Amino acid sequence: MLKFAVYLSKAFLFTWLMVVFGFLVLIGLLDSLANGADIVASGEGFKGTFKYMALRAPVIFDRIFVFTLVVAILLTYVKLIRQHELVALLGFGISATRQVLLLTPVVLGASILSITFIDYTMAPAVRALQAWGIGEYKIKNITRDNPLWLEDNGAIIRATERVSYETLGEIQIFERNELGEVDSIIWADKGTYAGDGWTLQGVRRLEVKGSNGEPREATRINGNATWTTSQTPTSIARLAAEPRDLSLSEMRDFMKPGNSGAKPAFAYAFWHAHRLTRPLAALILLMACAAMMQRTGREDTGDKTLVLGITLGFVFLIIDGAMATFAASGGLSVGPAIAMPLLAFGLLSAFLLTRTEAL
Repeated sequence: MLKFAVYLSKAFLFTWLMVVFGFLVLIGLLDSLANGADIVASGEGFKGTFKYMALRAPVIFDRIFVFTLVVAILLTYVKLIRQHELVALLGFGISATRQVLLLTPVVLGASILSITFIDYTMAPAVRALQAWGIGEYKIKNITRDNPLWLEDNGAIIRATERVSYETLGEIQIFERNELGEVDSIIWADKGTYAGDGWTLQGVRRLEVKGSNGEPREATRINGNATWTTSQTPTSIARLAAEPRDLSLSEMRDFMKPGNSGAKPAFAYAFWHAHRLTRPLAALILLMACAAMMQRTGREDTGDKTLVLGITLGFVFLIIDGAMATFAASGGLSVGPAIAMPLLAFGLLSAFLLTRTEAL
């Protein structure tokens, strides 16, 4: 039994690596072509295309790695069918359920390895893309329609523009007293990081304390002012990033009360749980694919079932994506959003496996 497990694991692993490489190159190339004008304008030249593809690879891999596992499982079975090895496995008494058990370690291992790779590489890659300012990362998540809000040393800060990686635009600082009441409001056209703080330019200040409703005008401050804070361009980039583009530890930090980033805490909680449950999703899809691919006819090539299996993978991704949209926007709580696709496809996979045992 161990030899069968090693043989199936090697076949799956080699196929999976080839599928991942092919998907990353194809999608990365199309992505770089779509942003070719920005890459050329950045002055990086031809090598900028490869730099962009390398930085985008962890992000793309995060979006597709579950689907690559499905494709690799299906292609492994197509190979077994075409070489009549599946008939031999069934002849030795290795049913679809036992095949799933033999493939479970390598599929779970590939899933965990993928999550680890994503966790360590995606967040730094996204911050590098933000610093570069290519494509969607020019103004990612900091606009007038979607400003950045944060609390720092008791003050509330609002920024509505990302001029560059180290410069924020249209900044408002609401200074508060111990009771949380606003004492003064500071407006700044720009704020540039200076190593130990942010240098504010075009500064105006309005004293609110003790006004008792009387109208007051903001006074312009000559020269530059300094915003002393622990926030750095890196922490701002982390705050502005999409929740799913962060590492698991960063998501956990933003899940804490009063410590949220650009999105509400429940958005970070969802993507944290979503990433951790991907090995379970891979196992459920393995069960479904193995049950569907039990084709032992003399003329069977597995092509038709391959298409059905890929369709099943797409359906799972669509339903999972819909649940993600609802949960990240607050329309559905985290638990049901994570559980519903897994439960539905888990029941389907169990039914298909049971059916193969009964045939």
